[in-house]
Amino acid sequence: MKKKIFLSLAIAATAAIPCHAQTDSTQEATLQLKEVTISTTRIPEVKSNAAATVTIIDQKQIAEMSKVAPDMSHLLGLLTPGMALSSNTTSSRSQSLRGRSALILIDGIPQSTPLRSTDRDIRTIDVSAIDHIEIVKGSTALYGNGAIGGLINIITKKNAAHRAIGGQTTLSGSTYNFFRQGKGQGYRINQQLYGAAGNLDYLVNGTFGRTGSSVDGDGQFISPRYGLGDTYTTNALVKLGYAFSPKNRIELMYNFYRSLQDTRLVPSGGKYLKQPAIGIVGDRDPLAVDEGTRYNHNAYLKFTSHDLFAHTDFETAVYGSSLYTIFDFRKANPAQPRWEETSGQSAVKDRKFGFRTQFSTRLIFSDNAFTHLVYGYDYLFDKTAQPLVDGRYWMPWLTSNSHAPFLQTKTTLWQWFNIKLGGRYDFINVSVPDYDVLRNKLSAPQVHVKGGSLRYNNLSFNIGLSYNRYPVFQPFVAFSQGFSIFDLGRTLRAAKADVLEKISTEPVKTDNYEIGAYSNINNWLQINGSFFYTYSKLGSDLKIENGFWVVNRTPQKVYGIELSADAQILSNLKAGANLSWFEGKLKSASGDWDTYMSSISIPAAKLAMYVNYAPVKNTYLNLQYIHTGKRDRFAPNAAGAYNEGEGKVNRINLLNLTAGVRLKAWDLSLSVSNLLNYTYYTPSSMLMARNAEYAHADGRNITLTASFRY
Repeated sequence: MKKKIFLSLAIAATAAIPCHAQTDSTQEATLQLKEVTISTTRIPEVKSNAAATVTIIDQKQIAEMSKVAPDMSHLLGLLTPGMALSSNTTSSRSQSLRGRSALILIDGIPQSTPLRSTDRDIRTIDVSAIDHIEIVKGSTALYGNGAIGGLINIITKKNAAHRAIGGQTTLSGSTYNFFRQGKGQGYRINQQLYGAAGNLDYLVNGTFGRTGSSVDGDGQFISPRYGLGDTYTTNALVKLGYAFSPKNRIELMYNFYRSLQDTRLVPSGGKYLKQPAIGIVGDRDPLAVDEGTRYNHNAYLKFTSHDLFAHTDFETAVYGSSLYTIFDFRKANPAQPRWEETSGQSAVKDRKFGFRTQFSTRLIFSDNAFTHLVYGYDYLFDKTAQPLVDGRYWMPWLTSNSHAPFLQTKTTLWQWFNIKLGGRYDFINVSVPDYDVLRNKLSAPQVHVKGGSLRYNNLSFNIGLSYNRYPVFQPFVAFSQGFSIFDLGRTLRAAKADVLEKISTEPVKTDNYEIGAYSNINNWLQINGSFFYTYSKLGSDLKIENGFWVVNRTPQKVYGIELSADAQILSNLKAGANLSWFEGKLKSASGDWDTYMSSISIPAAKLAMYVNYAPVKNTYLNLQYIHTGKRDRFAPNAAGAYNEGEGKVNRINLLNLTAGVRLKAWDLSLSVSNLLNYTYYTPSSMLMARNAEYAHADGRNITLTASFRY
């Protein structure tokens, strides 16, 4: 009894890991919480030894959350401490990681496009194709360009069965608020096949789905601008593996993703702080095309060899990707002209090819002293442009070649003291062709920019210490550096100078400091807490100028805390919560840190709590509570309006519920997002302070899901 009382107090006083998946039959038989091994740090290790704050979203959590919110931006916003909630749109611009951009990877393949950001790199794969997600917080030198806020590595599914064929079929249907007014019906179909034949194993996973028109808590259609409503999504994943021997294996992966909006609604109204932008039935402009990601192809061919030579493993991978994303249609606006005073629709096209080669060597000096070395070389070719759908170019094709040798070491002394030390040297050459800046006004002077090469050479270090002798208190301290060519195309497309060398294109470099601790109390309570501080001489925040977002190069610092706990109270009862809070400041010309960073980068504090309960055998009941705080850091301007990115963000309280039953091979569930049908504005719409984007979030949404495994 005392144990339960102590645990309840601990959960109330601490913050915890986000909503976890249902308790299954294996969990019901034990009170223990398992340690999780991660690979994104390039040295496979238990996360408490990583000398960093790491969040793991496992396959059970993903399967559970996909019943409530089958969208990557929703899933990460709900389950990741240090990341803002989804904007409920296709854009993830306001979903930074600890106030800075994160490098998004799919099986190690970069999805981020630093030559011209899409703000869509989170939504490049469907949740049905994902096995688990590893999130390493803080700037890191492990993967080079882009990881100034951390890494989000999405690991795709793989075959784990030892039979010739197996599979799973999943069907789901969703509706807003019990079919109210017949609005918002959607569906998803997923088919998975996997198996092995001799040394060959395979997995094929396909998903097709369509969302209904988005409806708020009042039953009103939400504005379709950048909307997730009325989108159809297709995802296909294929994995083939062949084991030449117990030590040597080759693997091929291909993933295709498409998500486009096809809606009968058009945006209407919207007045900041007064009324929401809504959707009404109407005809879109005949020049407009469906917005969204037309395609995202990712593939790799990987070879691994264990004990290639003495105490050394080897891995090499060749990969490629191709992306085409289209943004929303903009009607010509004489008050704020763009694209030579014409209507238009911009897009981003990106092509990547790269390879990674690394060796992993274990040096054993004694039972109390051994070192793990990971060393190798990364290469990446990246080509990106921002054309308009009509063929004009807002940003020309930019081409970069990146080379980077790296070394990461982890030395363990006395079995419990770990010293991590690593470095990476990035050589990046960006080729910029001669180009004409696409003017906003026809009367503006034509700017012709003479192209050339931009060369970036950067050495990044990381060092971390962790002490793991006592499970109840495992402290760590870390320093890491990050490096990013932050959205280079955004700068080049608005160039005022006629020579490339006169344009400010310096990279963002960050220094990240973190101190924290993990605690494991008898394998039934896990607690994690950390404090972090990040500084950059050149900023990566965005600010608005003449109606366009530009990079704010002012020095920045970001600092904050993350607290979490996770507890297996009974064999059929699990609970926890997490809390994240951080703040960002800009350094003024006077040398004082007296200006707040905009809410685009710095979200309000977030608290998430969950309870997973299995009332009887083969049933599950999961309740998740999300609270975001208030952030009101800015005053209206001289005209009495808020600058874009500086709007007032009010508190939000949400409840999500999932209940289900397993009957042999069947899993039947009912999920309800926004259980109380709460009508609220999304944090993104509040902070943006734009009339057209001031929109409500989704109201109550009910999803019925049936899965059959065979």
